[in-house]
Amino acid sequence: MAMIPCPDCGQEVSDKAKKCIHCGKILIEEIIPKKFCAECGQEIPSETQECPFCGCPVEPEKVENTTIAKVSDKITKHKKPIIIITVIIIIAIIASLIVNFTGSLLNEDEQLAYQNAVEMKSMMKDPDSFKLYDEMFLLKHYDENGENDFTYTIFKYGGANGYGAITTDEAIFKDGEFIMNYADEADEDDANYVDQLFAKVHIAGYMLTGDDDTMKMIDIDIEKIKNKMGLE
Repeated sequence: MAMIPCPDCGQEVSDKAKKCIHCGKILIEEIIPKKFCAECGQEIPSETQECPFCGCPVEPEKVENTTIAKVSDKITKHKKPIIIITVIIIIAIIASLIVNFTGSLLNEDEQLAYQNAVEMKSMMKDPDSFKLYDEMFLLKHYDENGENDFTYTIFKYGGANGYGAITTDEAIFKDGEFIMNYADEADEDDANYVDQLFAKVHIAGYMLTGDDDTMKMIDIDIEKIKNKMGLE
């Protein structure tokens, strides 16, 4: 903002002033928008509500309201795709969470297999090298009353030994306790010697006869166990 001399009286006034405060000289003329009758096209006063030339009613708000409506309509049209995309993204996220959550749920048999696999991993010299291979099942043993009295978990696994070499074996658990590796012989000095002998007999018997009143095999979805353990 600056001070300028009035063109009439020469005294200083603001360059923003509409008229000189000293002599009243109009410095900035207000531009009044012209208004025309929509019917006859004659220029009419801006405040009139009826054309003095043809009598056509004048609707001052019509143009403005139409413009606002068009702008509002454009905003609404732009909003709709954004809302639809947002809803789709939210639905996809919710669906993904549901799939991941339900996929990670284990039934009772899978939970037993999972716990035994975790226990086997903790027994490795290098737990980070632990791998599960595509062979895992339960052998459920039933007593004379048809009740499940104990369950073997059998799975093939691998990992690095004390020398760094990768070895594979097949673990046998009875309920939640490691009994032996399938390839090993029963060890008389082992506290689980009796269980080892029975495990060999039970597994061999099942291999010969298959499911019967005393033994039943349950396949385990090993991918669920791997996912739960964070294995590839």
